[in-house]
Amino acid sequence: MKILEGEPLAKYCSYRIGGKAAYLALPKDTEELVALLTWAKARGLDFEVIGFGANILFSDSGYPGLIISLRDFEMFCVRKDDSVIAGAGVALSELVNFACGEGLSGAENLAGIPGSVGGALRMNAGAFGVEIKDILIRANTLSYKSVKEKVLSVDELVLSYRSSKGLNGRAVLAAEFAFKQGDKSELVLKQEEIKRLRAERHPLEHLSCGSVFKRTELAPAGKLIEECGLKGERAGGAEISQKHANFIINRGNAKAKDVRELIRLARSEVLKRFGVVLEEEVRYLGEF
Repeated sequence: MKILEGEPLAKYCSYRIGGKAAYLALPKDTEELVALLTWAKARGLDFEVIGFGANILFSDSGYPGLIISLRDFEMFCVRKDDSVIAGAGVALSELVNFACGEGLSGAENLAGIPGSVGGALRMNAGAFGVEIKDILIRANTLSYKSVKEKVLSVDELVLSYRSSKGLNGRAVLAAEFAFKQGDKSELVLKQEEIKRLRAERHPLEHLSCGSVFKRTELAPAGKLIEECGLKGERAGGAEISQKHANFIINRGNAKAKDVRELIRLARSEVLKRFGVVLEEEVRYLGEF
């Protein structure tokens, strides 16, 4: 396993933004992940474990420690009766494809959500009335502190809206999901319909991290931002999407500071007009 030095982080997030990491590695299994954590701890290095980087904004100045990307990690989906066990590095879309192809119902509404299985657990990803916690049975995890494995039930993971308190200080290694028997052809059609709806509503033709802000008690964040007249606002190469105001897109040459400027603008204007504090879904890594 190679530990890369000075690796451009833009290659490891959906925004395609970011400076260089002092060190970066892509472990393929638990043994390699344990070795990396041990290596970083022995050198006193800060480290971060990421999946596909679907909700991450890396700093323009990069990251001074070790970034561990799990995008090549434990790439497997295995059926066990009416459940499926998937490695953390499997794309969530691949898990949905696998389940629908096996005639297993429960995940089809999650079709088209970017990111990995591990990332989906960490964010309790959801769409169209379904969240990961609704189908999750358990997850095998690794403690950063003890570097030991532990299986946690869905209750122990404490999953809530875009949150997983039970995963604090832990990496997801694999997870098991529960399904119900369904009609394969109907599930495939439903999956395609969900993907069509996402493409209609979201600016998938542009680089982004997906939804920037969590929903609020008053209204969806995108609606509040739109009512502030901010659609189409730009900062450098970043823009508040004209298609969906809760997306800040990279028009090709955006910097992290551009995205942050628009995030601050949206938060400020929504607070001023509605008295609502918008909370980001975005995870910031590096110095801001």
